[in-house]
Amino acid sequence: MKAKIFALISILLMPICSYAADVSSIEREGMIMRVELNRLGDSADPSEREAILRKIADRCKGTEEGEAAYWDLADLYLDGFPEEKRQEAREILELCVKSYPNSRRSAMVKCRLAGLYDAGSARRSELVRQLKNDTTLPAVVKSTLN
Repeated sequence: MKAKIFALISILLMPICSYAADVSSIEREGMIMRVELNRLGDSADPSEREAILRKIADRCKGTEEGEAAYWDLADLYLDGFPEEKRQEAREILELCVKSYPNSRRSAMVKCRLAGLYDAGSARRSELVRQLKNDTTLPAVVKSTLN
């Protein structure tokens, strides 16, 4: 009887275990690419760094590594190229908000994104409204939003 119950439980848990193994391999792949990125260093060609970060964001969707790649891409667009790529930074952070709407980092991403829009723009106003209504955001941060 115990063997039958164990077999039944094993069969029921198989899809869950398979999914966990897939997530692990995706996260592992992201970490390997991150090591490759770190090996390049900050002085490397920004286009090369961009390609690796985009690969991480594309291949590691739904993982911490994928979300971090969006943030790092925005950093790269703002500070890593000879000329700031503000529009690209906005686009990648918008993608991050869309791809990870319930992330614990979403308020941080929205704050950064709001700062990249011109004062008075409709999108900036919407982001500020969302942030002021965000119960996870500290009051001190909310007080700086305009």
